[in-house]
Amino acid sequence: MIDSDSADRLTRVVAAAIGLVLVAGAIAIARPGGGDGGVLPASLRFSAGQDGEVAVVPAAPKPFIESGPMRPGSHASGILTLRNETGDRLAVGLAAQPSSSALDGLARVRIIAAGRTIADSTLQALRDGTEGRVSLAPGAGARVRVIAVIPADVETGYEGRRVSVQLVPVERRAR
Repeated sequence: MIDSDSADRLTRVVAAAIGLVLVAGAIAIARPGGGDGGVLPASLRFSAGQDGEVAVVPAAPKPFIESGPMRPGSHASGILTLRNETGDRLAVGLAAQPSSSALDGLARVRIIAAGRTIADSTLQALRDGTEGRVSLAPGAGARVRVIAVIPADVETGYEGRRVSVQLVPVERRAR
């Protein structure tokens, strides 16, 4: 039979062990996600606006990219379709309208339209529009692939940033 001192000692040890397990569990649950030392990831959300001359599918507010958690080396991609709604041939590019400048110099965006890269730059540079354009005959359309990346060499500045980007068509009459 166990005497009362031994029973008290055993009870204290078991209670201390249970307490330590509960504290460790609470700490694990309270930590921010990810295996990057608790650093919060960034996220990017892309949608596309239309202007009456060029139809876009999917059109805002429906996003064509919702990145989920992004850290250096991460990427997200999506596809949209541009369609010329006019009777004229158009040269169509895209310009970015981000909700914030938080990821401007960090995030890189590549845009491939009709199999040709029309932009490969920072989000900030894309505010001025794509360098290249895709030529669309009246009623014609083109698939556009957009790839957003936080480069692997980025060390800081992305943490916890959430940016929504609307891409809008920028067109001119083609010859």
